[in-house]
Amino acid sequence: MAYHHGNLKQALLERAAEVIAERGLEGLSLRGLARDLGVSHGAPRAHFADRGALVAELAKEGFRRAIETMEAGAEAAGPDPIAKYRALGRSYVRFACEEPAFFQALQHPDVRRSRDGDLDAAHAAWTETVRRGARAAQAAGWHPEADLDALVALSLAGATGAAQLAVNQRLGPTWEIGDFETTMDAMFDLP
Repeated sequence: MAYHHGNLKQALLERAAEVIAERGLEGLSLRGLARDLGVSHGAPRAHFADRGALVAELAKEGFRRAIETMEAGAEAAGPDPIAKYRALGRSYVRFACEEPAFFQALQHPDVRRSRDGDLDAAHAAWTETVRRGARAAQAAGWHPEADLDALVALSLAGATGAAQLAVNQRLGPTWEIGDFETTMDAMFDLP
């Protein structure tokens, strides 16, 4: 894929997502992206100080895409706030499966080292999407006695863990699972 005098920053992000999908984050380097796009090895540094900054930019886009997918899933679930809340988790797993490069960027340690105000805001918006859903589900009778922060933390851990299992296919030989989607649906339907 050669770069043809367009938006180099966007071309770098798109190629980075492709590389991550093909080889994982370990296969990503600014020098490799420059080579792939046919630009000088220093050209990516005009937009990203290092690989961590590039991955952080992917994470910002990942949070935006995750929120979009989650909100669409919740909307499609109908008017019941509890069903909408469960759909947030299912939709997050779907986002991770459909956009593995962006999902991996959200989880990568380089992102934590490259935090900035925009990345913090993107993460906060994602968390608030879950918090709003939990608050509405709780008001509709889902664990009304529980602490809201505890419900949100449990939900985030469950959805993120399920997404990790789905994306990394780490079920392994010790845990056979017939239909992953059915199992995920059952998981999100637990009280």
